[in-house]
Amino acid sequence: MTLEPKVSVIIPTYNYAHFIGETLVSIESQRYQNWECIVVDNGSTDNTKETVAHWEQKDSRFKYLYISHTTTSGCRNAGVAKSIGDFIQFVDADDQIAPGKIENQIALFEKNPDASIVYSNARYYDHGIPDVLRFSHDPTQNKPWMEEYSGRTWDLLAKMFDRNIFVISSPLLKRCVLEDTGGFFEGLNWVEDWDFYFRCFALNYRLVYDPAPDSLSLIRVHPKSLSRNKAMMMEQSLIARTHVKTTLTKLTDYKNGNQLIGENNRYVKFLHRMLVNEYAQNDAFKSRSHLIQFAWLDNDYKLIIKALQSCLTGKTITFPDETNESKPK
Repeated sequence: MTLEPKVSVIIPTYNYAHFIGETLVSIESQRYQNWECIVVDNGSTDNTKETVAHWEQKDSRFKYLYISHTTTSGCRNAGVAKSIGDFIQFVDADDQIAPGKIENQIALFEKNPDASIVYSNARYYDHGIPDVLRFSHDPTQNKPWMEEYSGRTWDLLAKMFDRNIFVISSPLLKRCVLEDTGGFFEGLNWVEDWDFYFRCFALNYRLVYDPAPDSLSLIRVHPKSLSRNKAMMMEQSLIARTHVKTTLTKLTDYKNGNQLIGENNRYVKFLHRMLVNEYAQNDAFKSRSHLIQFAWLDNDYKLIIKALQSCLTGKTITFPDETNESKPK
């Protein structure tokens, strides 16, 4: 008799005790039984520890790991380090996965032994209304956005470069994917999933799409999930775009590698430019810092001089509003 492979479910959390119970119910409800679930608590001050302790007493497959104030990436990596599974499933503490997800995706791995990533689609729901599902985070943009593709990840690398093609909990990953990539970049608290999955795709893994309705990732929409600071999101995107430069330079066999490097450089410049204006009214130091970095990347020495002069005079420099048009496609 062949033993079923073990799946490690990793859930980072911070002060989500009021959500995480439903998340753990969705793990307990999986038809596939050979799993462990590691909740990585990033220094919560609510009753997260007590909530998870209840589940640990109920089912020994649930485990609690406390870490004091790292990034979301650090939590994910810590969970992987503690895990023993052959496969890794990430789930956020306010979301759920459908009851057939792990079972269906393990079956697809058995049918496709050369695959490294099997992923499903996702649906969104408003907090308190779990039975009304939609395609998008934004109800006014309710149309499918995820790719439904099986093949080599290089085929989607250009699309992945522009945006995520799935949510963090969509894929089930072979453990070797975490080992090959080095895991999540711990300098990121947001957009860490884009950085990680882009680096995964750069390794040209075999990807398999799982269309089953009972494999869906279920993403809860609530006020806290929408309350991210615009400037901070751009700062995190800037860190991520800078971080993947090393990956891009290694894509020597990828036919569009130089094109992606150029697009990434343009996007980094665009983010600096946007942040100049974003900080102009409330943080002159950061505004000038981004102005100098933009001017340097643009080889605009006149602008560099103006930026340095603004540091001496205290005069604020901003870009015209129409610079939004310079955002890379």
